[in-house]
Amino acid sequence: MLNKKNLLEQQSNAFRDITEQFYTDAAFLWEMRAIAVNQPHYDQESLLELEVRLNANLDGLMSTFELSWNIALEQLEYEQGGECFAAAIIAFRSRDLAKIKTIVDHAFTNDDTFIGLASALVWLPKALVNDWINKFLYSKSLDHKYLAIAVCSMRRKNPGDVIQDILTRDDCLTHHKLLARTLRLVGELKLYVYANIAETMLQHEDPSVAFWANWALLLLGEKKHINNLYPFINEVTPHQIPAIQIAFKVLPAPQARAWISELAKNPDHIRAVIIASGVLGDPHTIPWLIDRMKSFETAKIAGEAFVLITGIDLNRYELIIDTPGDITVVPNDDNEDEMVELDDDEHLPFPYVSKISHMWLKHRTKFIPGSRYILGVELGQNNPAASNKLNQVIQHSSQRQRHSAALSLALLDPQSPLFNTKARKAV
Repeated sequence: MLNKKNLLEQQSNAFRDITEQFYTDAAFLWEMRAIAVNQPHYDQESLLELEVRLNANLDGLMSTFELSWNIALEQLEYEQGGECFAAAIIAFRSRDLAKIKTIVDHAFTNDDTFIGLASALVWLPKALVNDWINKFLYSKSLDHKYLAIAVCSMRRKNPGDVIQDILTRDDCLTHHKLLARTLRLVGELKLYVYANIAETMLQHEDPSVAFWANWALLLLGEKKHINNLYPFINEVTPHQIPAIQIAFKVLPAPQARAWISELAKNPDHIRAVIIASGVLGDPHTIPWLIDRMKSFETAKIAGEAFVLITGIDLNRYELIIDTPGDITVVPNDDNEDEMVELDDDEHLPFPYVSKISHMWLKHRTKFIPGSRYILGVELGQNNPAASNKLNQVIQHSSQRQRHSAALSLALLDPQSPLFNTKARKAV
């Protein structure tokens, strides 16, 4: 027969198990959402389903701050973004200065933990964190400034005159991550007042600073600097795809085709070439894209580029096939296989090439070679319908299409800031 002490211990252990599950699930769901915002099969509604589940687990952690915090301290040893996110939610909701200091210090362990904290500061109610963000903005710590600028970037909030200090003060100029994120914010918010300062950093020694300076100036309409992105496009780095996504929306069509031809000379760049073709939106490339659909290695991404140009929905018109049986899925369960990274195109469908060829023959007269299209709508200053279409895509389409539409809209409208397609939907 259980005595009272043993019974209490069992209840305590059971409660701890439940709280640990809340924490583990919250961390996992945040990681899942962080991946989902860049996946082709997610839209705002499916992201919302993830967010509802995540919030339910976060609420479960609030029943006892101390137990949840003790579990968080154990989990932080893994140095992962999801664990840092969940711990930050607990710390800031507790309003305990010691807990907040612990999680802020931990956030600078690596890039993943940093994003976890920054995401938590965006996730939490503004009334709970606004004072902290202001403190970080004007802190003597450059790391704290970097955190605050990242949060402002994610929120699309103008932090004010502190930008001028960051872009000109000697100590701030030595913190390249802070500098790069601030330049990115200048572009996202269309802060034209800082264009001249950004121009001084176009050839910065740090590639990330140079990239975001060029990126920001393109959003500010300074297209004369477009050639500075050519080296970023021709080298496989974290900046290659973002460079492609903006450059091929800005380049004149003849120059864009010349860049694609140069890029195609290296077989290792084939995926980048296909993405660039889709971003350019010139229907002249459609026959080549259809040909690339015949290869298993490029079929999915070529299909996505076809849709991005034409707006022809492969699922709706039954232009897809089942995954061929001899295709190896990556990652897999082979412990000896070092290919463990998630395939960016895993959730794209395999296109039904012969049907797509017939569909294109039927619709190609609607498209003008040399013009730019996104999802079947011609882009250009003289097409007011384009802006309406882009706004519809941002509201209702899949994540990758939303990213592309938001960038196109920001480039078309000099006053329109870059919409954050990774943000939570307002409900």
